[in-house]
Amino acid sequence: MGIGSWLGLWFGLSIPAILAMYLLKRKFLDTKVPSHLLWQKVLKNLEANRPWQKLQNRLLLWLQLLTAALLVFALMKPFWWAPGGGKEHVVLVADTSGSMSALTSAEQGSPSQERLQQMKREMKDFIKQKAKDSEITLLSMNAEPNLLISREKDHSRAAEAVDSLQVYFGRAAYDETLSLASALTREEKDAEVVVFTDGLWRGDPSSIPFQVPVRVFTVGEQTGFNLSLQQFGVKDEPGGKTAVVVAKNHSKTASSTEINLYGDGKLLQTAYADMKPEAAVTTTFRDLPEAKVYRAELEGNDEYPADNEAYAFSQPNETPRILLLTRGNLFLEKGLQLTGAEVVKMALPEEDSGAVDSKQTSETTVPDHPPDLIVIDGQMPSFAEQGEWKKLIDRTPVWTLGGGGSKVNVNGGQPKLESHPVNRYVSYNGVYFSSLLERKLPDWATPVVSIENHPAVIAGTENGEPRLSFLFDLQETDFPLSAEFPIVVHEAVSWLTNSGGKSLGRLTAGTRVEIPIAADTVSARWVAKDGMAKTKNVANIEAEKGDKGISALQQVPPVPGLYAFEQENSAGGKSEYLAESSADPYEAQTGEKNGKLAAIGQAADGKETAANAESGAGQDQNSGNRSKMPLLTLLAGLALLVILVEWGVYQRGRSI
Repeated sequence: MGIGSWLGLWFGLSIPAILAMYLLKRKFLDTKVPSHLLWQKVLKNLEANRPWQKLQNRLLLWLQLLTAALLVFALMKPFWWAPGGGKEHVVLVADTSGSMSALTSAEQGSPSQERLQQMKREMKDFIKQKAKDSEITLLSMNAEPNLLISREKDHSRAAEAVDSLQVYFGRAAYDETLSLASALTREEKDAEVVVFTDGLWRGDPSSIPFQVPVRVFTVGEQTGFNLSLQQFGVKDEPGGKTAVVVAKNHSKTASSTEINLYGDGKLLQTAYADMKPEAAVTTTFRDLPEAKVYRAELEGNDEYPADNEAYAFSQPNETPRILLLTRGNLFLEKGLQLTGAEVVKMALPEEDSGAVDSKQTSETTVPDHPPDLIVIDGQMPSFAEQGEWKKLIDRTPVWTLGGGGSKVNVNGGQPKLESHPVNRYVSYNGVYFSSLLERKLPDWATPVVSIENHPAVIAGTENGEPRLSFLFDLQETDFPLSAEFPIVVHEAVSWLTNSGGKSLGRLTAGTRVEIPIAADTVSARWVAKDGMAKTKNVANIEAEKGDKGISALQQVPPVPGLYAFEQENSAGGKSEYLAESSADPYEAQTGEKNGKLAAIGQAADGKETAANAESGAGQDQNSGNRSKMPLLTLLAGLALLVILVEWGVYQRGRSI
């Protein structure tokens, strides 16, 4: 039995007050009167007041004293210790790190499930059975501690909070979450911290001081094997591209695996590797075809699938390679060189009838190294409309200027500009345009510059590649003489070579990365493209915003996989940066347990640990299985019953 508040003793002053009332009570003596004529005289002579009289054994007095005592005791908030109800406040710490997604089996012969699901079930059973009268606080661990509920009395809401737990594959805040649990219970006398984990714990939890009992429940005791892709990269070599894959066996038993290599979603090569216990194997793939994104995959059913895939990106040259097809345009050639690009000029014949010359086509071979941009000045050459040249143009950004066909006169009309990166720093003021090509716009095209309602510059995306067309011949305008000409060329090259996408590389989930944000971007988001993120149907994640719009510092999505950071401007144009979100490599050690974890408090088997003894929290080992049963309602009921009995006594005339 215990007392919740000693302040109730102040009401004990009512007991001497009741006694004083009886001591000072006026006492009248019974007197025999021989005649009613003498009544008034007798009252005057014989009435007496006898204060400080001796207390007599009166039922009403004892009832009043009992009522006061019951009220005093009730105000002190007494309680009984009842078994099985738990502490008044229980702080649950849920290990939601990446290793909790590892597969395990709760019972022999039962189907595999994630450790997280097993942990949820055990946490809800604990709340129902051992903390049924407790206030629940739930903490999980992401990049920083996450407080889900605080001192929740409604256990149905606590169960909902447990069901909402999700695995965080980044670097989890292990000890920081324990420190928060310690701080939440520092000034409490009737509380405990209960940790649910798989035992894989980074840091030194024994250094965190606790003032309350701590218990640790371990889920997923069964440990299988885990293979992981530690490194994956692609490089250019004279014979083509070469990929290098480093895989590691984290278990203590030998195994074998199949390594599949994909390029843009197509299976390119397969290799087999024998994995020795706790050893790494390096596998090389040679003569790979060109692809934007390469993916390595470990085949097999290991315990932790989050590290079975890795991505590599074709690294574009820091200096863009531009292939210029022209019949002679010095201004354009110099403008392209001023951008810092590597310009390869291919001279075209002065006349092109449009007929396909098989001899010319065979002699005009496709470049060994595909360019980052193809610029076609004038009419499209006939050889570029067939065979390997057509395939190259279809998968490469293209900028065309002028060309053949009918024209419409605009007679120096004023250009009207739409919002587009190519128009970012130009106005075309003072530039004279005499005529524009009159063409039916292709499906991908959107006018970004118009003159008298006639498109002058069109831009868009075809088959995922950016396209830009100037519907006028530079030789028929004075635009090359304008100071804005090199600016337009620079912005055009920048947009065309960047719109196809750059890679941000391999990033750990949950970390922050700086991403270039275009000045005209109005919205941006992370979009899952492949891997576990695609399998789990991860929804688009909107980009973080600051005071000045979309922030350049963005958080990498928390689920591993291939993502694209898409940016969109007001005209609907899109650009993207590809990135791989990878799981924290520490979580791959799914079978290893941290021996220091048990030192943070009392283990699940009830044995007191050294840290618990030092803090004094383990003095009552069984207190975690007890709860307070308040006696206030019982005492209030007894007090009410006594008052009713007192009223009955008074009604029978025995108050004097």
